[in-house]
Amino acid sequence: MRPLLVAAGVKKDFGYKQILKEVSFGLSKGDATLLLGKNGAGKSTLLKIMSGLMRPTGGAVHFEGKPVIEDPDGLRRALGVIGHHPQVYGDLSAKENLIFAARLRHVADLEEQVEKALVQVGLERFKNAQVKNFSSGMFKRLAIAKLMVTAPRVLLLDEPYTGLDYKSVEFFNEYLTQFKQGGGAILLVSHQLDCCFELAGKIAILEQGVIDQEHQRSDFEYQELVEHYQRSTQ
Repeated sequence: MRPLLVAAGVKKDFGYKQILKEVSFGLSKGDATLLLGKNGAGKSTLLKIMSGLMRPTGGAVHFEGKPVIEDPDGLRRALGVIGHHPQVYGDLSAKENLIFAARLRHVADLEEQVEKALVQVGLERFKNAQVKNFSSGMFKRLAIAKLMVTAPRVLLLDEPYTGLDYKSVEFFNEYLTQFKQGGGAILLVSHQLDCCFELAGKIAILEQGVIDQEHQRSDFEYQELVEHYQRSTQ
Protein backbone atom coordinates (compact mmCIF):
# COMPACT_ATOMS: atom_id res chain seq x y z
CA MET A 1 0.00 0.00 0.00
CA ARG A 2 1.41 3.38 -1.01
CA PRO A 3 1.79 5.71 2.00
CA LEU A 4 -0.46 8.78 2.12
CA LEU A 5 2.26 11.10 3.38
CA VAL A 6 5.99 10.56 2.92
CA ALA A 7 9.14 12.32 4.09
CA ALA A 8 11.80 11.59 1.47
CA GLY A 9 15.34 12.45 2.59
CA VAL A 10 14.15 15.54 4.48
CA LYS A 11 16.91 17.84 5.72
CA LYS A 12 16.67 21.10 7.65
CA ASP A 13 19.38 23.59 8.54
CA PHE A 14 19.05 26.73 10.61
CA GLY A 15 22.11 28.75 9.69
CA TYR A 16 25.10 26.52 10.31
CA LYS A 17 23.14 24.15 12.56
CA GLN A 18 21.77 21.01 10.95
CA ILE A 19 18.60 19.87 12.75
CA LEU A 20 17.43 17.14 10.37
CA LYS A 21 20.14 15.27 8.46
CA GLU A 22 18.11 12.95 6.24
CA VAL A 23 14.74 11.77 7.47
CA SER A 24 12.73 9.26 5.45
CA PHE A 25 9.52 7.49 6.49
CA GLY A 26 5.88 7.24 5.48
CA LEU A 27 2.39 7.31 6.96
CA SER A 28 -0.10 4.86 5.47
CA LYS A 29 -3.84 4.48 5.91
CA GLY A 30 -4.62 3.08 9.33
CA ASP A 31 -1.18 4.02 10.68
CA ALA A 32 -0.47 5.73 14.00
CA THR A 33 3.23 6.47 14.43
CA LEU A 34 4.59 7.79 17.72
CA LEU A 35 7.63 10.00 17.15
CA LEU A 36 10.04 10.14 20.08
CA GLY A 37 13.21 12.14 20.69
CA LYS A 38 14.81 14.46 23.20
CA ASN A 39 14.02 18.17 23.38
CA GLY A 40 15.65 19.94 20.45
CA ALA A 41 15.89 16.78 18.35
CA GLY A 42 13.76 18.36 15.63
CA LYS A 43 10.39 16.67 16.19
CA SER A 44 8.32 19.85 15.94
CA THR A 45 10.42 21.01 12.98
CA LEU A 46 9.70 17.75 11.20
CA LEU A 47 5.96 18.10 11.82
CA LYS A 48 5.99 21.63 10.43
CA ILE A 49 7.76 20.41 7.30
CA MET A 50 5.35 17.48 6.95
CA SER A 51 2.41 19.89 7.20
CA GLY A 52 3.82 22.25 4.57
CA LEU A 53 4.28 25.09 7.06
CA MET A 54 8.07 25.01 6.65
CA ARG A 55 10.22 24.19 3.65
CA PRO A 56 13.00 21.66 4.05
CA THR A 57 16.59 22.54 3.19
CA GLY A 58 16.80 19.31 1.22
CA GLY A 59 14.59 16.38 0.34
CA ALA A 60 10.84 16.59 -0.11
CA VAL A 61 7.44 15.69 1.32
CA HIS A 62 5.01 13.76 -0.88
CA PHE A 63 1.26 13.49 -0.44
CA GLU A 64 -0.47 10.72 -2.39
CA GLY A 65 2.66 10.29 -4.50
CA LYS A 66 2.96 13.94 -5.51
CA PRO A 67 5.46 16.48 -4.09
CA VAL A 68 3.61 18.81 -1.71
CA ILE A 69 5.40 21.79 -3.23
CA GLU A 70 3.52 21.09 -6.49
CA ASP A 71 0.08 20.90 -4.86
CA PRO A 72 0.13 22.36 -1.33
CA ASP A 73 -3.65 22.80 -1.28
CA GLY A 74 -4.12 19.06 -1.78
CA LEU A 75 -2.36 18.38 1.51
CA ARG A 76 -4.03 21.27 3.34
CA ARG A 77 -7.49 19.95 2.47
CA ALA A 78 -6.59 16.54 3.88
CA LEU A 79 -4.68 17.66 6.96
CA GLY A 80 -5.62 18.11 10.60
CA VAL A 81 -3.07 19.63 12.99
CA ILE A 82 -2.77 20.13 16.73
CA GLY A 83 0.35 22.02 17.76
CA HIS A 84 1.71 24.06 20.63
CA HIS A 85 -0.19 27.13 19.42
CA PRO A 86 -3.90 26.57 18.72
CA GLN A 87 -4.94 27.59 15.21
CA VAL A 88 -8.01 29.52 16.30
CA TYR A 89 -9.13 33.14 16.34
CA GLY A 90 -9.27 34.59 19.86
CA ASP A 91 -11.88 37.26 19.14
CA LEU A 92 -14.31 34.69 17.75
CA SER A 93 -16.41 32.35 19.83
CA ALA A 94 -15.85 28.61 19.91
CA LYS A 95 -18.83 28.06 17.63
CA GLU A 96 -17.72 30.77 15.20
CA ASN A 97 -14.25 29.23 14.97
CA LEU A 98 -15.71 25.84 14.10
CA ILE A 99 -18.14 27.28 11.57
CA PHE A 100 -15.31 29.16 9.88
CA ALA A 101 -13.15 26.01 9.68
CA ALA A 102 -16.10 23.95 8.42
CA ARG A 103 -16.90 26.44 5.67
CA LEU A 104 -13.32 26.32 4.43
CA ARG A 105 -13.69 22.54 4.07
CA HIS A 106 -17.20 22.76 2.57
CA VAL A 107 -18.66 20.59 5.34
CA ALA A 108 -22.21 19.38 4.75
CA ASP A 109 -24.81 19.89 7.53
CA LEU A 110 -22.46 22.48 8.96
CA GLU A 111 -24.54 23.71 11.91
CA GLU A 112 -25.44 20.19 12.99
CA GLN A 113 -21.82 18.98 12.84
CA VAL A 114 -20.55 21.99 14.81
CA GLU A 115 -23.14 21.62 17.57
CA LYS A 116 -22.47 17.89 17.80
CA ALA A 117 -18.70 18.40 18.12
CA LEU A 118 -19.11 21.05 20.82
CA VAL A 119 -21.21 18.65 22.88
CA GLN A 120 -18.77 15.78 22.37
CA VAL A 121 -15.79 17.80 23.65
CA GLY A 122 -17.77 19.34 26.52
CA LEU A 123 -17.74 22.94 25.28
CA GLU A 124 -21.46 23.38 24.57
CA ARG A 125 -21.88 25.74 27.58
CA PHE A 126 -19.05 27.91 26.28
CA LYS A 127 -19.88 27.88 22.58
CA ASN A 128 -20.63 31.62 22.47
CA ALA A 129 -17.67 32.67 24.63
CA GLN A 130 -14.65 34.36 23.06
CA VAL A 131 -11.87 31.85 22.65
CA LYS A 132 -9.21 34.25 23.96
CA ASN A 133 -10.65 33.70 27.46
CA PHE A 134 -10.28 29.90 27.30
CA SER A 135 -7.93 27.87 29.47
CA SER A 136 -5.24 25.73 27.83
CA GLY A 137 -7.39 22.63 28.27
CA MET A 138 -10.37 24.31 26.63
CA PHE A 139 -8.15 25.42 23.73
CA LYS A 140 -7.10 21.82 23.25
CA ARG A 141 -10.68 20.55 23.36
CA LEU A 142 -11.66 23.15 20.76
CA ALA A 143 -8.79 21.95 18.56
CA ILE A 144 -10.14 18.39 18.86
CA ALA A 145 -13.63 19.61 17.93
CA LYS A 146 -12.12 21.27 14.87
CA LEU A 147 -10.65 17.94 13.76
CA MET A 148 -14.01 16.27 14.23
CA VAL A 149 -15.85 18.88 12.16
CA THR A 150 -13.37 19.12 9.28
CA ALA A 151 -12.86 15.34 8.89
CA PRO A 152 -9.19 15.25 7.81
CA ARG A 153 -7.41 12.20 6.39
CA VAL A 154 -4.01 12.81 8.01
CA LEU A 155 -3.35 14.04 11.56
CA LEU A 156 -0.11 15.66 12.72
CA LEU A 157 -0.27 15.98 16.51
CA ASP A 158 2.37 17.76 18.60
CA GLU A 159 1.85 17.15 22.35
CA PRO A 160 -1.94 16.89 21.94
CA TYR A 161 -2.59 15.62 25.48
CA THR A 162 -1.18 18.67 27.28
CA GLY A 163 -3.90 20.33 29.34
CA LEU A 164 -6.41 17.49 28.93
CA ASP A 165 -7.98 15.82 31.96
CA TYR A 166 -8.40 12.04 32.20
CA LYS A 167 -11.89 11.97 30.67
CA SER A 168 -10.79 14.19 27.77
CA VAL A 169 -7.78 11.94 27.09
CA GLU A 170 -10.06 8.90 27.07
CA PHE A 171 -12.50 10.55 24.65
CA PHE A 172 -9.70 11.82 22.39
CA ASN A 173 -8.15 8.36 22.16
CA GLU A 174 -11.53 6.91 21.22
CA TYR A 175 -11.73 9.46 18.42
CA LEU A 176 -8.18 8.66 17.26
CA THR A 177 -8.88 4.92 17.31
CA GLN A 178 -11.97 5.42 15.14
CA PHE A 179 -9.96 7.74 12.88
CA LYS A 180 -7.38 4.99 12.31
CA GLN A 181 -10.02 2.36 11.73
CA GLY A 182 -11.57 4.64 9.12
CA GLY A 183 -8.32 4.68 7.16
CA GLY A 184 -6.75 7.84 8.58
CA ALA A 185 -3.02 8.26 9.21
CA ILE A 186 -1.55 9.78 12.38
CA LEU A 187 1.90 11.13 13.27
CA LEU A 188 2.04 11.86 16.99
CA VAL A 189 4.64 13.56 19.19
CA SER A 190 4.08 13.16 22.92
CA HIS A 191 6.11 12.72 26.09
CA GLN A 192 2.96 11.40 27.84
CA LEU A 193 3.57 7.79 26.84
CA ASP A 194 0.91 6.48 29.19
CA CYS A 195 -1.72 8.31 27.13
CA CYS A 196 -0.73 7.06 23.70
CA PHE A 197 1.14 3.74 24.07
CA GLU A 198 -1.84 1.54 23.16
CA LEU A 199 -2.86 3.86 20.32
CA ALA A 200 0.46 3.73 18.45
CA GLY A 201 1.12 0.98 15.95
CA LYS A 202 4.66 2.12 15.18
CA ILE A 203 7.46 3.86 17.09
CA ALA A 204 10.01 6.12 15.39
CA ILE A 205 12.92 7.64 17.33
CA LEU A 206 14.49 10.81 16.00
CA GLU A 207 18.10 10.99 17.18
CA GLN A 208 20.97 13.12 15.86
CA GLY A 209 18.85 14.25 12.93
CA VAL A 210 17.88 10.82 11.62
CA ILE A 211 15.35 8.04 12.17
CA ASP A 212 17.38 4.84 11.99
CA GLN A 213 14.35 2.60 11.75
CA GLU A 214 10.69 2.33 12.65
CA HIS A 215 9.72 -0.19 15.31
CA GLN A 216 6.46 -2.01 15.76
CA ARG A 217 4.87 -0.91 19.03
CA SER A 218 4.14 -4.59 19.72
CA ASP A 219 7.91 -5.09 19.95
CA PHE A 220 7.89 -3.14 23.24
CA GLU A 221 6.36 -3.68 26.62
CA TYR A 222 5.20 -0.36 28.07
CA GLN A 223 7.93 -0.14 30.73
CA GLU A 224 10.56 -1.17 28.19
CA LEU A 225 9.49 1.69 25.90
CA VAL A 226 9.59 4.16 28.80
CA GLU A 227 13.15 3.10 29.63
CA HIS A 228 14.15 3.21 25.94
CA TYR A 229 12.66 6.70 25.64
CA GLN A 230 14.44 7.89 28.77
CA ARG A 231 17.79 6.64 27.47
CA SER A 232 17.21 8.33 24.08
CA THR A 233 16.44 11.69 25.72
CA GLN A 234 19.39 11.79 28.11
